[in-house]
Amino acid sequence: MSFELRRGEILGIGGLLGSGRTEILESIFGVSRGWRCGSIAIDGAAVAINSPADASRLGVALVSEDRKERGLHLTASICDNVALPSISALSRFGLRSFAGERALATEMVKRLSVRCSGIGQNVATLSGGNQQKVVIGKWLGTAPRILLLDEPTRGIDIGAKQEIYRLIFDLAVQGLGIIVVTSEMPELLLLSDRILVMCEGRQTGLLAREQATQETVMRLAAPGMAAWSQDAAS
Repeated sequence: MSFELRRGEILGIGGLLGSGRTEILESIFGVSRGWRCGSIAIDGAAVAINSPADASRLGVALVSEDRKERGLHLTASICDNVALPSISALSRFGLRSFAGERALATEMVKRLSVRCSGIGQNVATLSGGNQQKVVIGKWLGTAPRILLLDEPTRGIDIGAKQEIYRLIFDLAVQGLGIIVVTSEMPELLLLSDRILVMCEGRQTGLLAREQATQETVMRLAAPGMAAWSQDAAS
């Protein structure tokens, strides 16, 4: 596959479970396991991303699909979770800046409207939607240029979903390039400026917003199923 992400664009990736959507984001972020090849360029310059640390230094952030397993330290506070990716940037002479960490966490809680008793609250006690906001907030604290979102609204209520949708649109307006993987077709069609469709690890289509419909995406995501359905109908 080959694709381009533009500044201020929301690129959606659609496909069935197991089509390789998550693996694309993990490969870009340097966390994929096993053999991989290809090249990544940012602003036209080739870059080497072999680890999340490399990705973060280049302004790439990943919100993983499983916030409890891979996105949060559930036994830690909101402050510690938000500050974790930024500790090196906030530190001075090798010493942590607790004041800086608290200021960053306070800023993100306010910016994302996290409902909590304070930045010292344990993240395990937050609702799913507020946990997801903390995950997003910790990466926004690194001031990324490219944001990778894997199932950003999974397991949260409709109100929190709407808030995250607004946040994604606002971030795009601010110039972030955003890639969104989602299994929810209405969400994919709502958020995406363009949609890259995958099937069995291959890119099968790249649709502009005006071309994208549920039927078009499904036909590209499951070409064998579409052909079978046509044969059955005839």
